[in-house]
Amino acid sequence: MNNDVLLDQMVQRLGAELKSVLEQVAAGTVVPAVIERMIRQQLWQFGAQAMGVMLESADAAAVAGRPVKDRRTRTVVTLFGPVDITRSRCRDGSYPLDEAVGLQGRHGWTTAVQESVSLVSCECGFERTGEFMQSLLGLDIHPPSVQQMAQSAGERVAALPEVSPPQTAAGGTLVMAVDGCQAPQRDGWHEVKVATIYTNESRVRSPDRTRKGRKQKGRGRILHKEYHATLEKAEAFGLQVRRRAEAWEVDKARRVVMMGDGAPWIWTLTADHFPGAVEIVDFYHATEHLWQAGEALFGDRARSVATRSWVRHNRRKLRRGRGDLVLASLQRNQERASSLSAERADVVRRNVEYFRTNLHRMRYAQFRRWRLPIGTGAVEGSCRFVVQSRFKRPGARWSEPGLRHMLALKLAHINHHWETLWPHLKAG
Repeated sequence: MNNDVLLDQMVQRLGAELKSVLEQVAAGTVVPAVIERMIRQQLWQFGAQAMGVMLESADAAAVAGRPVKDRRTRTVVTLFGPVDITRSRCRDGSYPLDEAVGLQGRHGWTTAVQESVSLVSCECGFERTGEFMQSLLGLDIHPPSVQQMAQSAGERVAALPEVSPPQTAAGGTLVMAVDGCQAPQRDGWHEVKVATIYTNESRVRSPDRTRKGRKQKGRGRILHKEYHATLEKAEAFGLQVRRRAEAWEVDKARRVVMMGDGAPWIWTLTADHFPGAVEIVDFYHATEHLWQAGEALFGDRARSVATRSWVRHNRRKLRRGRGDLVLASLQRNQERASSLSAERADVVRRNVEYFRTNLHRMRYAQFRRWRLPIGTGAVEGSCRFVVQSRFKRPGARWSEPGLRHMLALKLAHINHHWETLWPHLKAG
């Protein structure tokens, strides 16, 4: 039958089905809440039929000029559901249509299905992704198949060309905030190192607002940033961060800033790859160290007024750039606290060393005058956003390749490289 005639018949059939739904609605025999699902079901059935016609027509174009041996039928899983299509097999054993549609797996998932599954898998576990595909699209895809599709896509990310950052740091200030967080693998917990790269000029603050009679400062946000995460050790991670910083034209930047929680490996990375950079210990982490020391000296923060008072007093000093006074207070209390247990004394000692070592990285008043960030909210958020929300689920135990591939897949999405991985999105 001529395809034009076939499509006309399909459209007429769809119209008749929708008319039947309309009659049921008018007669009051259909609950309004289910109208959407009824219409979607009809459109999905029409879409599946149309896909069959379109794909078989595309097959003719795909094999044009090539010697065809025979034609064979297979089931292809599209966004509209399974579709049986008959396509050509060439004499060399290839199926040009299969290649053009990007079929994968024994069930023949189309590229569009693979992309949808991979996208949901960036945020959800494989089992949950399968449930969403069933609920939203009516596709019955089991968790192992979801995992196969998503990790295969993640593996392809490594082959993608390096992309340009959203803007350049030339003439401005390039900020790199780095941190590490743990992810579960089959042989135990391993650190994922995370970096967020952006220009200080892209930081903006939402307008202040008044709520319940009190003025509240608007939240800050970063307009353009790039995430990077890896399972590599600090040395390899440093090389990767350096390479991405070069893409941001770090050598043309007026100022370079490295932010972190105070871990020694961060400053080693800075010295190796960004000598002369301004080093800043995240104010949040510095405050957490104050709480650790305060609780060791005066007791649990929830029960000790002395702890809360001491920490808040020293936090104000710290924010004003008087880390030297904070260190002096710590040392005085360390000398006086002769009755502390060995464990608590060790906590105090370690925090005294932390503040002594990082004192020059806590010049917060000066950093604020320079309009530099003093908190690594960007990288703290990325640890939760990139790693913890997806990879630290209850019962999760990743193989190293699986974690690497899924990490790469999520980075491709949140760094807006998704269309590079799925060219059909641009073509559409």
